[in-house]
Amino acid sequence: MRCILLGSGTSTGVPEVGCHCRICRSQDRHDKRTRISLLVITDSGKRVLIDCSPDFRRQALSADIDSLNAILITHEHYDHVGGLDDVRTISWLRDLPVYGEEKVLASIRERLHYVFRKNPYPGTPRLTLHSVEPGVPFQIDGLTVEPIRVMHGTLPILGYRIGDMAFLTDVKTIGEEDLKKLEGVRLLFINGLRFRKEHPSHQTIEQAIEMSARLDNPETVLIHLSHHAPLHEELLTLLPSHIHPGYDGLEAVIENAEISIRDFVPHLSRAEYTYQDCGRIDYESALNLQRDLFTQAVDTKLEGHTPENTLLFCEHEPVLTLGKHGHEENLLLPEQLLKNRGIRLYHIERGGDITFHGPGQITGYPIFDLEQYGIGLRTYIEILEQCIIDLIAIFGLKGERSAGASGVWLDPDIPGRARKICAIGVKSSRHVTMHGFALNVNTDLDYFKLINPCGFSDRGVTSIAQELGREQDFILVKQQLEAIFRRNFGAL
Repeated sequence: MRCILLGSGTSTGVPEVGCHCRICRSQDRHDKRTRISLLVITDSGKRVLIDCSPDFRRQALSADIDSLNAILITHEHYDHVGGLDDVRTISWLRDLPVYGEEKVLASIRERLHYVFRKNPYPGTPRLTLHSVEPGVPFQIDGLTVEPIRVMHGTLPILGYRIGDMAFLTDVKTIGEEDLKKLEGVRLLFINGLRFRKEHPSHQTIEQAIEMSARLDNPETVLIHLSHHAPLHEELLTLLPSHIHPGYDGLEAVIENAEISIRDFVPHLSRAEYTYQDCGRIDYESALNLQRDLFTQAVDTKLEGHTPENTLLFCEHEPVLTLGKHGHEENLLLPEQLLKNRGIRLYHIERGGDITFHGPGQITGYPIFDLEQYGIGLRTYIEILEQCIIDLIAIFGLKGERSAGASGVWLDPDIPGRARKICAIGVKSSRHVTMHGFALNVNTDLDYFKLINPCGFSDRGVTSIAQELGREQDFILVKQQLEAIFRRNFGAL
């Protein structure tokens, strides 16, 4: 389990606005604290956010967060929920569950009324609210979470235990029975507002040290620190060895018998690619370009070096292409008649049968070294399909896979209704790919009457424009799709 402290400060953050104390003027990055949030990444890769502070957008960008499985909320105060609207860009394609007590969820419904009304404001986050109770464990994708009752002065709030880790923020007191639920915890995040001076609703650092001792001194990280706490460097000299002053970007890792505390470094080893929008380009020019890039990539690998990955987006003049295992009988008129209409047929090396490329269609050619991404060809095709599924979901369309047929379909299992919106056909050698996908955006679908698309005579084709009844901004759709490529391939 990895626990990344995104924000370590109290409700005002550090430095405070308008304050000129020595803490707020510190140039040490450890003393610059945004509001509290913790990202938990389990050993199975689940990402759970505890509290979503008003600084979440900044924190997510710093930590390179592009997906979450769930959000746990400790209580309704603004410094713990103020960033919920900022998850919209990672939760507008699928629901993101938010867990908290019912009174907290009611506060969220009121604060984000435009999200939860009958007709939500367009582009708002898709949040589903789930009520939890203290002492009653619940599951998130097989992960057990136990809510713990703690007191924030006179306000009852929740802490959370996940396996060997517990997160307690804004704690003033905790009952003996609830303290027992923390027995065996090996990593404890706990608030300590300032060193000694009492506060009506928060523990001091000294009291946090005492509570850690009552739990047999687990590795403990102090959070919710204010500008009244000592400087980070001073805390290092004042605290016992198992107590660590929290700071933005601290990462605590539980691995077997060891717990390590270190600086979080965003994952920088992703395989990158160069994106090139070729615009309207004739098919043969694009084919020669991708063949050149493909050959260069394969040769580079054979020389023992790492090739560059490239993603090409193109829009072609009308052509038909037939894959290496395609059947010419799926071309429904003689090739000479095609030529008379200015349409050329290309026999190419990709998989799949016959398909059409033309204006209003995004034809994508990823020249990717799959070994850099750590995936095989089947997984690669599934990710291509997922990119299209994610894109058309923005338009309210439900893309699906169809057994025994690559590409993305609408209503694939309904006889007479199945229609393909995106065709996929690829070639690979030495784990390097070429060819790719053809997504119908504003495509003239009459061209598909010249063929049995992808070899099917009993299924139709469609486009985003056909489904929505209006043409789409082609440039915007390309931008959205490329961003989805970055997300889906960057997460590998």
